Order: sequence, then structure tokens, then C-alpha cells
Amino acid sequence: MKVSIIVTNYNYGKFISRCLRSCISQNFEKKDYEIIVVDDNSTDESLRVLDSFKKNIQILSNKKNIGVAASANKAIKISKGEYFIRVDSDDYISSYTLNFLYSLTEFYPNKFGIASDYALFKDEDRQIMEKKSKEFPIACGILYNKKKFLKYGMYNKNFKHREEEELRIRLDKKYDIYHLNVPLYRYRMHSSNKTKSDNYLVKFKKKIENLRSESLKKKIFKSKLLNNVVAIMPARGGSKRFKNKNIFNVQGLPMFVWALNEAKKSKLINDIYVTSENKKILKLAKSYGSKTILRPKELSQDNIFKIDAIRHAVKVIEKKYNKKVSLVLSIQANSPEIKKSIIENAIFKIIDQNLQEVISVNSDTNCNGALRVMRRNALFQKSLSTNHGFIRTNLTDIHYKKDLKKISNLWN
Repeated sequence: MKVSIIVTNYNYGKFISRCLRSCISQNFEKKDYEIIVVDDNSTDESLRVLDSFKKNIQILSNKKNIGVAASANKAIKISKGEYFIRVDSDDYISSYTLNFLYSLTEFYPNKFGIASDYALFKDEDRQIMEKKSKEFPIACGILYNKKKFLKYGMYNKNFKHREEEELRIRLDKKYDIYHLNVPLYRYRMHSSNKTKSDNYLVKFKKKIENLRSESLKKKIFKSKLLNNVVAIMPARGGSKRFKNKNIFNVQGLPMFVWALNEAKKSKLINDIYVTSENKKILKLAKSYGSKTILRPKELSQDNIFKIDAIRHAVKVIEKKYNKKVSLVLSIQANSPEIKKSIIENAIFKIIDQNLQEVISVNSDTNCNGALRVMRRNALFQKSLSTNHGFIRTNLTDIHYKKDLKKISNLWN
């Protein structure tokens, strides 16, 4: 058999007749497709309506409500088709849906699925607008390769709705769909539409966000940019505006130690270095678990750019350990409000968005210098990379003693 049409239903007895008529009247050989309907323990007239179609469909009745994802999985497992397509019981499809979509599998045999565009409509078939499935994907109207679907793990049964969104995030690049720019699917808009439930969206918004975060982390940890990540903190002894600023006691610790301790918490960072010409700072840095680099005096003057000290440090590190640095973090000693989460978000961003560097800025998008993450090649190029991104931090840079009043309780 070529295709299985799968319809999941819960209390849509007033709509399902139109849905099934559209499935039965496909311009496709009857022997080449089947229709499976899973009723999820409806309490309305659904079963009576389904019974009137029993000659043309296979009916599965759940003894208890298990949700659309588990119901769809149940039908997929017993389906006979090489491909399957889902149709919601309150929607319907064009009579050429199977004909068009299945014919494309000959040209795109390795795709996970073939999708068409869709049209939104209200009761009395009043069409509202056409939607591009590539830009605004929905769960139904996609002809899936059943073999691949089973291999990739099917729907997550813990998602009673929005199961397709979870699938897209989980499969990532494996979710490879060809999009036909013809609106074959009809998506009904109505007040009781399950996917529009405000209560459900609130309940599962956090769940989807967590899933995206986990998917991103998997991508991050596979990146070669994590091969040798070093954090470098330039901390000069001299400061005209605030004497001994970097080692000034701030809420019980030398100022530079706050950011140093946060960097130490991150498992993404291989090593942390403090570079300074000041032996007292270097001694303190060692006592707080940092490696140190003695900076030449010519790189310790007021007119020297911080980036020059970073470049010197990387050259020293690579020569000493005979291993190239993959990612460089410049962490500012006088930004005690830096947190591990900010550091890791910047690393995530440079990898996820394939950037050359990420720079911390305040709410007005002005660079605050607290944090800068760079690929090695970006560090040694002559100018700022045009392929860069920003991360908003709103951190306080301490340049004067009075700036200390602006910072919050760092022990929280």
C-alpha cells in the first residue's frame, strides 16, 4: 500500500464528516490508500458519525483520553502505507492531495516528508488566507516516510498537543521536508480549536523552550570550537582614576575574582588565565585557581589596547602547550557582575549563529567591554569582524569608586 491517511479525533463530531468525505474522495487508486481514524474517547456524537463511515474507514477507539500524539502513534504503528499523512478531524483536504504529494516522492525519495501549503478557513468555507507551510508549519498535511518516522522515534507521547513542534526541534536537520507551494490542506479556524487553547499554550510554553535549549546544547557540544576554549582576563596594576582598582575589596573579594570565579564554574572553558605586569595580582590570581601570564611592560601602558594583551596571551599559551586555541574569551576584571550564564550564552550564540565574535553591550547597544568571545582567526585579524553578534548584559563597569554603589549584592 502506498499511503495511509490518519485522522485523530476528540469531540469534533460536528466537523469530522466533512473531513472524512474529503479523505474518501481522493483522486487516487482506492487500493493504494487506507483511512485510519483514532477516536480519543470522545463524549459527543463522534462515534455515531464514524459508524456511518465504517465501510470506508478503520476505526480505533481509545478507552481513555491519551492525547493526539499517542493516538497518532497508535495509528502509525498499524498503518500499511509506505507513507502516511495526518488530517485533523476538524480540517479537510483537496481531492488531489494524495495524487500530488505522492507523485513528488519519486523525485524526492530521501526526504523525510512532502508538505503542501494550506488555506485557513472559517465555517461556511469562508477562506481567510493562504499560508506557506515552510514559513508557518502545521502538524498535518505532511506526507511522511513511515520507515524514517519509526526510525527517528515517532511523536513524543508526553505532548498532548503541539507534538509536531517538538518533533521538528528534536530531529533538527533530520526533519527534511520538501514544500509544495500549492494549498492542498484546509485548516479550520474556530473558537474551540484545540491548538488555539490559551491554557494549553501557557502550560507548554516552558516545555517547548526547554526542549529548544536542550537541542541547542546538543549542537553546541558537538562543535569543534569547544576543542580548546580559553578565558583571558587582562588585569593591570595601574589605574589613574581608581588606584589598585582590580584588587580593591568588593563585598569581601578582590574585584577581579568575582568574574574569575564565574568563569571557573563553566565546564565549557578549558583554562582561565590572568595576564598582568603586576606580581601581586598574579599571585592573587594563582591563589584563586587561575593560571597566569606575566605581561611585558610595553603591553601594560595606558595607551595599549586590551586586544593586544589578549593576542600576546594566546601566543604565549599556544607556544607553551603546543596546541592552538579554538575560542577566546576576553573577560573584564572590573566587571564583577559577570555571571556564568552570561559567559555560556555568549559561547552558545557564537556557535549556534556561526559568528566570528560576540560582544557584550548594554541596553542601548553600547559596548560595555565586560565580555568578548572570539574565534582564533577573528582575534588576529586587523579589524573588527563584520560577522559579529551582541549579547545584552547591562553590567556595571567599575572605573571610579563611586561606581561601586551601582552594583547589586554579588553573593546572590
